[in-house]
Amino acid sequence: MDVLYIPQLDEGDAGESPTAGRYRLLKRVPEEGCVALTDRAVTRIEVAATDPLKLTVPPLVKGAMRDFFVRLVITADEIPEVTFAAPTGETISFEDVDEDVFKCEIGVNVFAFTETDQGIFIVNRKRIDIDQEVEFDPCGGDLDKTKYTFKLGAQYGTLPRPTMVGMVFQGWFTEAEGGVKVDATDRCKTGVTKLHAQWEVYVDPFVDAICPAKNLTFFSEGESPWFVDGDGAARSGAIGDNGSTSLTTTVQGAGTLAFRWRTSSEGRYDCLRVRLDGTEASSISGESGWLDLSLTVGGAGSHTVEWAYTKDGSVADGEDCGWIDDVVWTPEGGE
Repeated sequence: MDVLYIPQLDEGDAGESPTAGRYRLLKRVPEEGCVALTDRAVTRIEVAATDPLKLTVPPLVKGAMRDFFVRLVITADEIPEVTFAAPTGETISFEDVDEDVFKCEIGVNVFAFTETDQGIFIVNRKRIDIDQEVEFDPCGGDLDKTKYTFKLGAQYGTLPRPTMVGMVFQGWFTEAEGGVKVDATDRCKTGVTKLHAQWEVYVDPFVDAICPAKNLTFFSEGESPWFVDGDGAARSGAIGDNGSTSLTTTVQGAGTLAFRWRTSSEGRYDCLRVRLDGTEASSISGESGWLDLSLTVGGAGSHTVEWAYTKDGSVADGEDCGWIDDVVWTPEGGE
């Protein structure tokens, strides 16, 4: 059974009489690593350090039943060791109601100890989450939202991803330079309230191999990015069923984009597609051999060209990939 909040808890120091409710809420600071529990009260303890904490139970009074609540507010970056101590001459034994009754976590941990006629404490537990706001500084990059809320002690799960022209995002760090890298699988800690983006100058691995004029910049990201193969062509990365991997570039204004491409794949199902500003312009599949294609690009401004190798839900034939080579961008007017 989970511990529930007790309504109308009183706050005060030891010895104060409650004015409402059945339990007092007592605030305690560890002294030499120890805190004495009080019967018929909720003992609230702030735990901001990782030093061991000992909770002591008061001596048994004949004919009385002991009943304790402990509210540990753990804001330390690591979980401290928490132990229990019995009065001299007494032995405490516990009967666990929750499977993880003695497992403290960063956040608010509420424990209830109720003594039975056999001298055994029945223990119930409930964890209450604490929200923490984290600010993300893109350090010169673009980021739509800079503040997010996470659960203290829980994994971040998802972290935002900024962008910056001509730069590669290296990740989020505790400092703008140096510091500790924070990944989505890390747990949110009290000491980390601001993260900084770190960048590295982008070096295009494709342009020298597939663009004779070297007047374009190519990008490929994701778990299976494109790469330059041994023949000097750009080849799609290995993907599984229903997967996709893309190579992109940007052209300015109107003109003609010519290139060669080929596939070795399951015909009609696993395809290499070319999209202009998000609209598919053409696709190939199967054992296509090298083919030539030209795209007419119209209109002012920037235009995004994407080559995407995509797979359906089953079957893989051939080398299961696509290639791009000899990309030539000719602006309108030949400029």
